[in-house]
Amino acid sequence: MKFGESELLKEKNDIRLLKIGCKNDREVYCVLGNGPTRHFEDYDDALEEYNLRWMKIEFGE
Repeated sequence: MKFGESELLKEKNDIRLLKIGCKNDREVYCVLGNGPTRHFEDYDDALEEYNLRWMKIEFGE
C-alpha cells in the first residue's frame, strides 16, 4: 500500500475500520466513529476497538 492510500476494511453503524498507508512502507489501522479516532499498529487491536464501539451501539452502553 502506498503513502496516502486507504482501504475500508469494515463498516457497521457508522463505525469504520480503515487500513492506511504511511511513510516508509508502513501500514496502520484507524477506527473512526462513535468516539475519538484511534490509530493502531496491530490489526487485532484495531479490530477489538471496532467491535467494542459497534457493540456499544448495537446492545446499548
